[in-house]
Amino acid sequence: MIQKMSEVENVPLYERIQERLDRQIQEEYDHGDRFPTERELMAKLSVSQPTIRRALLELVQAGRLRRHVGRGTFVQKYGRSRTTCIVVPMHPSPLNVQELSSFALAAERFDCGLRVHYLHEGETVGALAARVSASPDIERFVLHGLSREQVWTLFEKLDERGFHTLSTTPFETGYPGNSLFLDPRAMVRLCLDHLTGLGHRHIAVLANEPDELAAIRIRTDLLREEAMRRKIELSWVHCNTPNWSNSFTAALEHMPEVMALRPRPTALIPISGMGAWAALRYAATNGLRVPHDFSVIAFDDLQCNDLVYPRLTTIKKDYALAAERALEILWSDATTVIRETIPPTIDIRESTAPLTAQTKNLPSNP
Repeated sequence: MIQKMSEVENVPLYERIQERLDRQIQEEYDHGDRFPTERELMAKLSVSQPTIRRALLELVQAGRLRRHVGRGTFVQKYGRSRTTCIVVPMHPSPLNVQELSSFALAAERFDCGLRVHYLHEGETVGALAARVSASPDIERFVLHGLSREQVWTLFEKLDERGFHTLSTTPFETGYPGNSLFLDPRAMVRLCLDHLTGLGHRHIAVLANEPDELAAIRIRTDLLREEAMRRKIELSWVHCNTPNWSNSFTAALEHMPEVMALRPRPTALIPISGMGAWAALRYAATNGLRVPHDFSVIAFDDLQCNDLVYPRLTTIKKDYALAAERALEILWSDATTVIRETIPPTIDIRESTAPLTAQTKNLPSNP
């Protein structure tokens, strides 16, 4: 707590208050925390507004505090010269755009720049690492949306040059660097809990994303494992989608194969959000109704999931919280490796429904 000042020292009062506030900034506040207002400080320290204002001005000029007009005064512990770099595949997916936006907002809160290093089709991560020319003192890297092999190679190349990194790619064990990712096992369990709780037993999985992507590979493996544990038989339709290709188109082209499965599925799990959008498109253009004819659940929490019709039941991730935690880990000076998972939640909307008498009685060969 801020303590009242004594005026027994022969140092100007504003300097003594400045020193006290500086110590409190170091000991009691984190970077980006809101600092008390002039009025609050006047009441707690029993000094005049000019004295408080002068002390705060000195702290602002010293880079200890920063002011935002209309928002207030905030603690400044990091220099503005630092930059968070995101390494991400150059693919115009809605999910990439959404997650990069979250990182941009987090970088603003941390008062650091944001630079995106795109991994282009056909480019190796070694070539990308060779393009990095900044100092490890001012740049740190988030490795995002990459395969495990790409993450491991990039980690080694950047680590040997002294760069701090954090991976958002799921690793079960063994990865030597910092990592933060959405808990894939919890995602799968939420998905199957919801659908089986609605009475669905004939469930299809539409694998519309490239198998090279680590998050997708883990998701499919865990679906198989969890289905076996629950004694549920999942039907699989594999699109064999090449990397860098359009997963929406792949899903849309394979929806007839999904509908041809026997027994016909009453629920569909596309392996990504783009696949869920494709399932809705297919239903709308082929006289089918979701969830009357089949339920659809989305793994990726895309911003438009609650704008499509019907609104998609979604396994959710707090992108803002994840981006902020990623930067907290990245810019900490922890000497031990940090490995954390983010718990998902489920947002139940209109695209899933209980297995009604009508859907139960669908013929196996309509």
